[in-house]
Amino acid sequence: MPDTEQLELKGFHRTLAETLWLLLILILVYLVIPGADVDVFPIAAASAAFALMIIGFRYLNLFTREARWKLVVETLAMTLLIAFVIWHTGEQHSGLVNLYLLPIVFAALTLGRTMTLAVVGLITVLYLYGWHALLGQTFYGFEVFAHVLFQLGPFALVAYLTSMLANDMNFSRRILRDLSETDGMTGVANMRAFYMAFERELLRAQRERTELSVMMIDADNLKETNDRFGHEAGNRLIVGIVDSMSSVLRRSDLIARYGGDEFVVLLPNTGLQAAGDAAERLRRSIERMAIDVEGTPLRATVSVGYAGYPDTAHDLQELIALADQAMYRSKKAGRNRVTRYGDGVYGDMASAMA
Repeated sequence: MPDTEQLELKGFHRTLAETLWLLLILILVYLVIPGADVDVFPIAAASAAFALMIIGFRYLNLFTREARWKLVVETLAMTLLIAFVIWHTGEQHSGLVNLYLLPIVFAALTLGRTMTLAVVGLITVLYLYGWHALLGQTFYGFEVFAHVLFQLGPFALVAYLTSMLANDMNFSRRILRDLSETDGMTGVANMRAFYMAFERELLRAQRERTELSVMMIDADNLKETNDRFGHEAGNRLIVGIVDSMSSVLRRSDLIARYGGDEFVVLLPNTGLQAAGDAAERLRRSIERMAIDVEGTPLRATVSVGYAGYPDTAHDLQELIALADQAMYRSKKAGRNRVTRYGDGVYGDMASAMA
């Protein structure tokens, strides 16, 4: 499943590409307006160079992967092109001065507050320089300087309002992403988030020639708990199991709710031996855990199975299937134990301890 950030970047790049082409079209249309004070040759040359930059960035695969730094480069290039065109179409009296709003709005919506301030700062410098070149020493008079600064007010206001809007949109997007990638009851990842994380970690493992493992975990006594104490107690038991797992796993490990009382755990950069040790620590932690229900300490045990890349499988579906088979071996062997796919070492150990 594609990475969420990459999907977002693709959308930003597509929007910016269309904006850049529309900017060039607007400039070319302005060149043919009757009566416009236009220096055609330098504008046409700058526009052609800018078009070549767009083609190289986007259509000749000079940089194949979307990246935020490309947005920064193109936004700054757009700002400089606008300044150049303004200079050759009447300087500060040009009818294209408001084009400065394009990079401001785009930076505010996509690049964050710091980059927006940088773009506004660059535009301010270019704008003040243009007036200084036009007015000379009179530019430093208080009345003239204050008037010029006041003309920059709409740019600053648009930057502020658009940045605030972008912050609100980003906050809402983060909330929606959390809701779409998190299990509501336990707070751990759902399978959508798990699939995305696994793809990233598998690519890293293939690139760096490292290992990773997957555990399947199933609660042994949830049905009995629900029948005796009700589903609310069963839900509390599931949350207790998740808390116990989180307490013994690394921060880099990802727990996801597979369904009901079944969980899957991704262990990046972890071979089978280390995965077995982690699974046994997890099993013991859950076995010691207890929640109070109507004055009765309620305990749980889990059956665990695990498999690893590249030793036993080479893709997610195969890893989950093999770990699932190992987990069912734990169930059949008496529950409350750990089984590696193709090996019963940890299952025998748990049996001896029971």
